[in-house]
Amino acid sequence: MCLKDDGLDPSYYVSAPGMFNDSLYKSSMTMASHRYAKANNLQCPNYKPSKLKFWILYEDMNALYSNTMTQYMPTEILDKVSPKEVPDIQSIAPDAEIGYILEVDLEVLVHLYDYFADYPLAPEK
Repeated sequence: MCLKDDGLDPSYYVSAPGMFNDSLYKSSMTMASHRYAKANNLQCPNYKPSKLKFWILYEDMNALYSNTMTQYMPTEILDKVSPKEVPDIQSIAPDAEIGYILEVDLEVLVHLYDYFADYPLAPEK
């Protein structure tokens, strides 16, 4: 089944959980990978003011499960609201009494396609 659905050969795995983990990553998660990045900001020795400023941030996430368990969960499902009733997204506090799940239609200008090639704006998986 994994070989047919995900292209994973069970004979290459020591245990079923390891194969399940790879199957999960392959079918339900999105990864944005960019192998080379070059910073260009005031703290760089070869800073070029004529080019766009770029910073590099490396984040190593540990204990994702325990972090998730400390986040707020919905206690009731309200209704859909009109776009006019949704406040400015930047003004919604992370621990606000009311949270929102937004359904949006995105349009990206053609000249920005290459800029976002390594990072999907709205992954569906």
